[in-house]
Amino acid sequence: MQAGHEDVTAACADAEALLRAGRTSAARKAARAALYTDGPDPALYALLGRAHAAEGHGDHADRAAAVFDEGLATFPEDLGLLLAYYDLCRTGGDPEQGRRLPELAARIRELDPDAVPGPIAPEAASTPGGRVQRHDARLVLTVIGHPAGAAQQAWDRARARPADDRTAVLAETLTTLARRGRAPLRLLVRAPLTAALGCWAWFDAVLLTVAALHLPAWTGLAALLGPAMFPLLYGLLRGARRRAVGRAPAVPASTPAHEGFPSLPPVPPYTTREKATAALVVLTVAVTLAVFAARFPG
Repeated sequence: MQAGHEDVTAACADAEALLRAGRTSAARKAARAALYTDGPDPALYALLGRAHAAEGHGDHADRAAAVFDEGLATFPEDLGLLLAYYDLCRTGGDPEQGRRLPELAARIRELDPDAVPGPIAPEAASTPGGRVQRHDARLVLTVIGHPAGAAQQAWDRARARPADDRTAVLAETLTTLARRGRAPLRLLVRAPLTAALGCWAWFDAVLLTVAALHLPAWTGLAALLGPAMFPLLYGLLRGARRRAVGRAPAVPASTPAHEGFPSLPPVPPYTTREKATAALVVLTVAVTLAVFAARFPG
């Protein structure tokens, strides 16, 4: 009997909760029962295989491989199932299973070039820093355009690869930036050089105006409205990274492929233009502060 999507989702959630609690035997029984009553489903096969693999002793690794093979015989192009099988072959320590890694990696690449896991893509195993985070968000926002749509597509990609921290950070970042009232912060991400020049130009203009018009020194505090955008943005980005790293383990989920979603290439080094812009900002800010300090020496 083939059950509905909600029944399968509920069965997966129950088995996943048991697996997270360390009740691997109960998780296997729940997954097997769901396969019997609800019919074949790639997420259930992945859960059952993971539950066998979690035992870590006896012939459970072989049983896990048999479950994955059975699932792939029915769902040969399910990315979540392939990723779960790949993880077993990569971490199980069985030489016979290890020899399947190139084949599985090739099949994963065919479905999603960004989803190559494990040692083939080591950068995915560590949490990306702020520069990688901003680079990825800028790339996706530029390609997709609509912030909420970009966040949704990033989440679809992240659910298909739950072990990929870089994609999870990207999804959290885009969700944060898509919220109402954060258009100025999105501008800092999408056009960093232009936005940085604008923020620091405001800083210089306000302080120089205060000095030239002999206004009270306290009015110079308005200059901070521009540069204050940067710590606000970096705080939100840190929060997104923290939530991505602290997320609960999840079952690899089959999600529709978004043809317009870009791949995440390595972050390029700083360009000459970026370095020149940074030097110009430092120079103009230093001159402005010197002028302001001369006008208000006390």
